[in-house]
Parts: sequence; C-alpha cells; structure tokens
Amino acid sequence: MLFLFCKRNEQCSIECIFGKMLKKLEVPVEFDLPCWLKKWKPTQYINIKRNVYLTKRRIEDDGIFCLCNPLLEASTVCDGDCHCGMLFSTCSSSCKCGNKCVNKSFQHRAMKKVKVVKTEKCGFGVVADEDIKQGDFVMEYVGEVIDDKTCEERLWKMKHRGDTNFYLCEVNHDMVIDATYKGNRSRFINHSCEPNTEMQKWRVDGETRVGIFTLRNIRRGEELTYDYKFVQFGADQVCYCGSLSCRQMLGNKPRSSNHVALHKRKTDLQNCIGELVRVWRSQDKSVLYSILEI
Repeated sequence: MLFLFCKRNEQCSIECIFGKMLKKLEVPVEFDLPCWLKKWKPTQYINIKRNVYLTKRRIEDDGIFCLCNPLLEASTVCDGDCHCGMLFSTCSSSCKCGNKCVNKSFQHRAMKKVKVVKTEKCGFGVVADEDIKQGDFVMEYVGEVIDDKTCEERLWKMKHRGDTNFYLCEVNHDMVIDATYKGNRSRFINHSCEPNTEMQKWRVDGETRVGIFTLRNIRRGEELTYDYKFVQFGADQVCYCGSLSCRQMLGNKPRSSNHVALHKRKTDLQNCIGELVRVWRSQDKSVLYSILEI
C-alpha cells in the first residue's frame, strides 16, 4: 500500500493527493473523483456573533446624541441626515425614534445574505446571495480582540509555521481584531485594488466596532472585496484581484496617479476619523463643525 504525507503547512486537497499517487504508478489510470470528495472545506474556526475580548474592553462616551424627529410621517428616520450616522456613531438606546430608527445596524445585526465559495486563485471568498444597495451594512468584522503585544506574538508564531493567511485587523492602538480562531464569514472576504466594499470604524454604545459597508450596488453572485491596506509581514504576496488599477503586490502603496483622490470631497460613505467634519442640520438650518476622534 502506498502512503503519502503532506507537510504540515501545505494545503492539499484530495485531488492533490491522488495526483501524487498517479506519479508513483507506472501505468496511468483514468478515474474521476465523486463531487462530494472534490469539495474543499473552509479553515476550521469557531463562528461567533460578537467580538470576544482577550484584553480590557474600552467603553468611551462620544457625546453624540440623535437629533432626529420621530414624529415625521416618514416610515424610517435616522437615515442619511442623522447627526449620529454622519459621525459614524450608531444611535443608542436613548434614541427617541423607536422602531423607525435605521441607524442601529450593529445592534440589530441585520446582515446581508452571503455565502462562502471556492475561488479560482484566491482561496475561499464571499459572494452576495442577494442584491445589495450602495451604502448598505453587510456584516460586522468580528474576532478575538487582542492588544499589540499579543498580536505580535501571534504573527511570529504564524510566520514560523509558514502560514500565509492572516485575519488580523488593527482598529486602534492596542486593539486588534483577530479572526483566525474565532470569527464569521467576513474573514473570507478577499482583497481587491478596486473593492466594492470598505471597512468602517463605528462607535456603538461607546464601543469601537468595525463594519463592512458597500461602496456601490452589488448584484447577487458577485464577489465581495475590500482593500486590505495592510503592512506587509514576511514574504511579498502577489495580488490576483485582476482589476485595471491592480497594484500587483499586496501591501504596496497606491500609485501616484491615485494620490489626487485623497483630496476629493468626502462622501457619507467615507470614514472621516480625525478630520474636521461639516454637519448641516436641516431642522434649524445651522452648520456644526466637529473633529471626529475614534
């Protein structure tokens, strides 16, 4: 009997193993694997709905209050002109708009329908299982919340093991969300230099959380992507996004031709952390200025 062994850090499918067996045989054998054997399973992890804190949870009062009028005839309030939403803060339990409030995506966990699939070049990915509108909340990026020291220790262990898949998202100083061992389907979203979603930091009841929001309309069956914008750790990784503005390598800085885009006027879909924000209040036609810090 022939025994074959794969290296610990080598990701081999059943087809890969049978391919090696064929090379050991003198006479070629024609056969095909049944469909159920060809299906790869995602990396094992524990599915969670909320972040699991392995460090001290930080709760800070941002001093932002909802000023929307719940008495309006509209079926929904706290939408695009909500003071809280424009400053990337969800409405709290003190919001007077009740069931009409639509600025509680994180609390209600109204995730869009998505599914994990095997892609041609990028391992597993996530595709939309329904049409999703521009600006919609897709899901929260969750995992184990660790500090910088623990993050560094885990990165070195991953590097020594030869791991090439990383699921770490740096939110703030001493706050990293690691979805390696615990997370949800957001951990499978692939990178693209021209993404159709983006990560946004939001303040939810004083807690900083990360959500994935669409940058444009997405059709059912379309793969979800966002720009990793990560700092390279270890060997260079080739980018396979295939977009027209592909930067070829993951972790590279955008080309100078894209630098102009950094000075464009920000929209309600862009994160304005640390910048002076001009807020127009339609109720009394006044203008407010605020520096958003998260």
